[in-house]
Amino acid sequence: MSIQPDIAIFQGHRPPLGPAQVRIVIDTIRAFTHTQVAFERGARQILLVASIDQARQQARAHPDWLLAGERDAIKPPDFDLGNSPALTARADLQGRTLVLTTSNGVQAVAHAAHDFKGLLLVTGLANAGSTLKSTRHYLDALNLPNPRVQILASHPEGDEDLATAQWIHARQANLPHPDDEEAIRRVWECRAAQKFADPTRPEYLSEDIPFCARRADAPFAMVVERQGADLWLTRQPL
Repeated sequence: MSIQPDIAIFQGHRPPLGPAQVRIVIDTIRAFTHTQVAFERGARQILLVASIDQARQQARAHPDWLLAGERDAIKPPDFDLGNSPALTARADLQGRTLVLTTSNGVQAVAHAAHDFKGLLLVTGLANAGSTLKSTRHYLDALNLPNPRVQILASHPEGDEDLATAQWIHARQANLPHPDDEEAIRRVWECRAAQKFADPTRPEYLSEDIPFCARRADAPFAMVVERQGADLWLTRQPL
Protein backbone atom coordinates (compact mmCIF):
# COMPACT_ATOMS: atom_id res chain seq x y z
CA MET A 1 0.00 0.00 0.00
CA SER A 2 1.33 3.46 -0.95
CA ILE A 3 2.46 5.82 1.78
CA GLN A 4 -0.08 8.53 2.63
CA PRO A 5 1.78 11.84 2.43
CA ASP A 6 0.90 15.20 3.90
CA ILE A 7 -0.36 17.19 0.88
CA ALA A 8 -0.47 20.99 0.81
CA ILE A 9 -1.98 22.99 -2.07
CA PHE A 10 -0.76 26.50 -2.91
CA GLN A 11 -2.01 28.93 -5.53
CA GLY A 12 0.12 31.37 -7.50
CA HIS A 13 3.66 31.72 -8.87
CA ARG A 14 5.64 32.24 -5.68
CA PRO A 15 3.94 30.93 -2.55
CA PRO A 16 6.06 30.45 0.58
CA LEU A 17 7.24 26.85 0.61
CA GLY A 18 8.74 24.84 3.43
CA PRO A 19 10.49 21.47 3.24
CA ALA A 20 8.98 18.76 1.05
CA GLN A 21 9.94 15.58 -0.74
CA VAL A 22 7.80 16.20 -3.85
CA ARG A 23 6.60 19.37 -5.54
CA ILE A 24 4.07 19.35 -8.37
CA VAL A 25 3.54 22.47 -10.49
CA ILE A 26 0.25 22.65 -12.37
CA ASP A 27 -0.54 24.72 -15.45
CA THR A 28 -3.61 23.19 -17.06
CA ILE A 29 -4.38 26.01 -19.53
CA ARG A 30 -1.99 25.52 -21.18
CA ALA A 31 1.73 25.10 -20.49
CA PHE A 32 1.86 21.60 -19.04
CA THR A 33 -0.89 20.29 -21.24
CA HIS A 34 1.18 21.64 -24.13
CA THR A 35 4.39 19.96 -22.92
CA GLN A 36 2.60 16.62 -22.60
CA VAL A 37 1.51 16.90 -26.22
CA ALA A 38 5.00 17.99 -27.29
CA PHE A 39 6.51 14.88 -25.71
CA GLU A 40 3.82 12.73 -27.29
CA ARG A 41 4.81 14.25 -30.64
CA GLY A 42 8.41 13.17 -30.10
CA ALA A 43 10.15 16.09 -28.34
CA ARG A 44 13.31 14.89 -26.60
CA GLN A 45 13.60 17.57 -23.91
CA ILE A 46 12.30 21.03 -23.06
CA LEU A 47 14.34 23.85 -21.55
CA LEU A 48 12.22 26.04 -19.28
CA VAL A 49 13.25 29.71 -19.19
CA ALA A 50 11.70 32.65 -17.39
CA SER A 51 11.88 35.39 -20.02
CA ILE A 52 11.38 35.82 -23.74
CA ASP A 53 14.86 37.37 -24.02
CA GLN A 54 16.42 34.29 -22.40
CA ALA A 55 14.53 32.06 -24.81
CA ARG A 56 15.81 34.03 -27.79
CA GLN A 57 19.37 33.90 -26.47
CA GLN A 58 19.14 30.11 -26.22
CA ALA A 59 17.76 29.88 -29.75
CA ARG A 60 20.61 32.02 -31.12
CA ALA A 61 23.13 29.78 -29.36
CA HIS A 62 21.39 26.60 -30.58
CA PRO A 63 19.85 27.20 -34.02
CA ASP A 64 18.38 23.69 -34.19
CA TRP A 65 16.29 24.24 -31.03
CA LEU A 66 12.68 25.35 -31.37
CA LEU A 67 11.32 28.42 -29.59
CA ALA A 68 7.93 27.93 -27.91
CA GLY A 69 5.82 29.96 -25.53
CA GLU A 70 3.51 32.91 -24.99
CA ARG A 71 2.83 36.17 -23.26
CA ASP A 72 -0.79 36.99 -22.53
CA ALA A 73 -1.56 33.68 -24.29
CA ILE A 74 -0.18 35.01 -27.59
CA LYS A 75 2.80 33.52 -29.46
CA PRO A 76 5.63 36.01 -29.99
CA PRO A 77 5.96 36.58 -33.74
CA ASP A 78 9.47 35.13 -34.07
CA PHE A 79 8.71 31.92 -32.11
CA ASP A 80 8.40 28.55 -33.86
CA LEU A 81 5.56 27.39 -31.62
CA GLY A 82 3.21 29.11 -29.25
CA ASN A 83 1.77 27.39 -26.21
CA SER A 84 -1.02 25.63 -28.10
CA PRO A 85 -1.52 21.89 -27.53
CA ALA A 86 -3.86 21.74 -30.53
CA LEU A 87 -1.30 23.17 -32.95
CA THR A 88 1.59 21.22 -31.42
CA ALA A 89 -0.44 18.02 -31.85
CA ARG A 90 -0.04 18.53 -35.61
CA ALA A 91 3.74 19.05 -35.47
CA ASP A 92 6.53 16.52 -35.97
CA LEU A 93 8.86 17.08 -33.03
CA GLN A 94 10.74 13.78 -33.16
CA GLY A 95 14.05 14.20 -31.35
CA ARG A 96 13.73 17.98 -31.12
CA THR A 97 14.68 20.23 -28.20
CA LEU A 98 12.25 23.01 -27.28
CA VAL A 99 12.86 26.20 -25.32
CA LEU A 100 9.66 27.16 -23.49
CA THR A 101 8.69 30.36 -21.70
CA THR A 102 5.18 31.04 -20.35
CA SER A 103 3.40 33.53 -18.12
CA ASN A 104 2.40 31.22 -15.25
CA GLY A 105 3.65 27.64 -15.25
CA VAL A 106 7.31 28.24 -16.05
CA GLN A 107 7.48 31.06 -13.49
CA ALA A 108 6.08 28.73 -10.81
CA VAL A 109 8.60 26.01 -11.74
CA ALA A 110 11.50 28.42 -11.30
CA HIS A 111 10.19 29.25 -7.82
CA ALA A 112 9.55 25.61 -6.88
CA ALA A 113 13.00 24.51 -8.07
CA HIS A 114 14.90 27.01 -5.93
CA ASP A 115 17.09 25.12 -3.44
CA PHE A 116 14.91 22.02 -3.89
CA LYS A 117 16.47 18.54 -3.87
CA GLY A 118 13.38 16.34 -4.18
CA LEU A 119 11.19 15.23 -7.08
CA LEU A 120 9.79 18.16 -9.08
CA LEU A 121 6.96 17.32 -11.48
CA VAL A 122 4.71 19.35 -13.77
CA THR A 123 1.28 18.49 -15.11
CA GLY A 124 -2.09 19.59 -16.38
CA LEU A 125 -5.30 17.73 -15.70
CA ALA A 126 -4.76 15.40 -18.65
CA ASN A 127 -1.61 13.79 -17.22
CA ALA A 128 -2.47 14.12 -13.53
CA GLY A 129 -2.84 10.36 -13.06
CA SER A 130 0.65 9.64 -14.38
CA THR A 131 1.98 12.44 -12.18
CA LEU A 132 0.34 10.86 -9.15
CA LYS A 133 1.77 7.45 -10.05
CA SER A 134 5.28 8.91 -10.26
CA THR A 135 4.80 10.60 -6.90
CA ARG A 136 3.70 7.36 -5.27
CA HIS A 137 6.64 5.40 -6.66
CA TYR A 138 9.09 8.02 -5.43
CA LEU A 139 7.61 8.21 -1.94
CA ASP A 140 7.38 4.43 -1.63
CA ALA A 141 11.10 4.20 -2.47
CA LEU A 142 11.96 6.87 0.12
CA ASN A 143 9.90 5.07 2.77
CA LEU A 144 9.68 8.07 5.07
CA PRO A 145 7.12 8.15 7.90
CA ASN A 146 5.63 11.59 7.10
CA PRO A 147 6.55 12.68 3.57
CA ARG A 148 5.33 16.02 2.31
CA VAL A 149 3.94 16.83 -1.12
CA GLN A 150 3.43 20.44 -2.19
CA ILE A 151 1.17 21.19 -5.17
CA LEU A 152 1.41 24.60 -6.82
CA ALA A 153 -1.66 25.66 -8.80
CA SER A 154 0.29 28.19 -10.82
CA HIS A 155 -2.50 30.46 -12.04
CA PRO A 156 -2.98 32.95 -9.21
CA GLU A 157 -6.79 32.96 -9.55
CA GLY A 158 -7.75 30.26 -12.05
CA ASP A 159 -9.97 27.39 -10.97
CA GLU A 160 -8.54 25.08 -13.65
CA ASP A 161 -5.26 24.62 -11.80
CA LEU A 162 -6.95 24.40 -8.42
CA ALA A 163 -9.31 21.70 -9.77
CA THR A 164 -6.32 19.69 -10.98
CA ALA A 165 -4.54 20.08 -7.65
CA GLN A 166 -7.63 18.98 -5.76
CA TRP A 167 -8.10 16.02 -8.13
CA ILE A 168 -4.58 14.79 -7.32
CA HIS A 169 -5.17 15.27 -3.60
CA ALA A 170 -8.50 13.43 -3.76
CA ARG A 171 -7.04 10.43 -5.58
CA GLN A 172 -4.14 10.18 -3.12
CA ALA A 173 -6.36 10.57 -0.05
CA ASN A 174 -9.17 8.33 -1.36
CA LEU A 175 -11.68 11.19 -1.36
CA PRO A 176 -14.68 11.13 -3.70
CA HIS A 177 -14.44 14.69 -5.03
CA PRO A 178 -13.44 16.16 -7.30
CA ASP A 179 -13.76 13.13 -9.56
CA ASP A 180 -12.90 13.15 -13.28
CA GLU A 181 -16.25 14.58 -14.31
CA GLU A 182 -16.17 17.45 -11.82
CA ALA A 183 -12.56 18.39 -12.54
CA ILE A 184 -13.17 18.38 -16.29
CA ARG A 185 -16.30 20.51 -15.85
CA ARG A 186 -14.40 23.05 -13.77
CA VAL A 187 -11.73 23.38 -16.45
CA TRP A 188 -14.38 23.94 -19.13
CA GLU A 189 -16.13 26.55 -16.98
CA CYS A 190 -13.10 28.49 -15.74
CA ARG A 191 -12.46 32.05 -16.82
CA ALA A 192 -9.46 31.16 -19.01
CA ALA A 193 -11.48 28.59 -20.94
CA GLN A 194 -14.22 31.13 -21.53
CA LYS A 195 -11.64 33.49 -23.01
CA PHE A 196 -10.53 30.84 -25.47
CA ALA A 197 -14.13 30.05 -26.38
CA ASP A 198 -14.99 33.70 -27.16
CA PRO A 199 -15.62 33.98 -30.94
CA THR A 200 -14.81 37.69 -30.84
CA ARG A 201 -11.23 36.89 -29.79
CA PRO A 202 -9.79 34.80 -32.67
CA GLU A 203 -6.26 35.21 -31.29
CA TYR A 204 -7.17 32.52 -28.75
CA LEU A 205 -7.57 29.03 -30.23
CA SER A 206 -10.74 27.35 -28.96
CA GLU A 207 -9.34 23.95 -30.05
CA ASP A 208 -6.91 24.09 -27.14
CA ILE A 209 -9.51 23.65 -24.42
CA PRO A 210 -10.55 20.07 -25.30
CA PHE A 211 -6.89 19.10 -24.84
CA CYS A 212 -6.80 20.78 -21.43
CA ALA A 213 -10.22 19.68 -20.14
CA ARG A 214 -9.71 15.91 -20.26
CA ARG A 215 -8.13 12.96 -18.53
CA ALA A 216 -5.61 11.36 -20.92
CA ASP A 217 -2.66 9.95 -19.02
CA ALA A 218 0.53 9.40 -21.01
CA PRO A 219 2.92 6.53 -20.26
CA PHE A 220 5.27 9.06 -18.67
CA ALA A 221 5.42 11.77 -16.06
CA MET A 222 7.15 15.12 -16.70
CA VAL A 223 10.11 15.73 -14.41
CA VAL A 224 12.13 18.92 -13.97
CA GLU A 225 15.86 18.36 -13.63
CA ARG A 226 18.39 21.08 -12.81
CA GLN A 227 21.61 21.14 -14.81
CA GLY A 228 23.69 24.02 -13.53
CA ALA A 229 21.45 27.07 -13.81
CA ASP A 230 19.17 25.42 -16.38
CA LEU A 231 15.83 23.73 -15.74
CA TRP A 232 15.14 20.86 -18.12
CA LEU A 233 11.82 19.11 -18.51
CA THR A 234 12.14 15.43 -19.45
CA ARG A 235 9.94 12.38 -19.76
CA GLN A 236 10.02 9.83 -16.95
CA PRO A 237 8.66 6.53 -18.31
CA LEU A 238 6.20 4.74 -16.04
